[in-house]
Amino acid sequence: MSPLYEGLPAVIYSGLWVLKIFRKLEKKFPDSIKMAILLTDSPPAFLIKIENGEFDIEILENIKDLKDLDTIDCDTYLALPTEILYKGAAGIRDGIASKKVHVKNLDAITILSKLTGVG
Repeated sequence: MSPLYEGLPAVIYSGLWVLKIFRKLEKKFPDSIKMAILLTDSPPAFLIKIENGEFDIEILENIKDLKDLDTIDCDTYLALPTEILYKGAAGIRDGIASKKVHVKNLDAITILSKLTGVG
């Protein structure tokens, strides 16, 4: 694992690394993906890029607020507080309903579940 990552980026990096070494990354993510995640109580955001069985995670030092997410070239994004993330799918669903979770296209939920091993 890369020593450059902490918190959620490190967890996602570890999961992607395992998928890659067991040659399952391309099966789980056959299409290219660019997804940004912003934990609103723990900025900055980070961008996950997956393509052709390879992946990269980029820390977006300048993206610290929800309004900044629209400036990123990505397929989807997810912005939410850590507390809601820890509540899982039900918490995220409720967060979307209460407008505490912001999503650019609902594919973000499916991608997040695959990244965290739930889907």
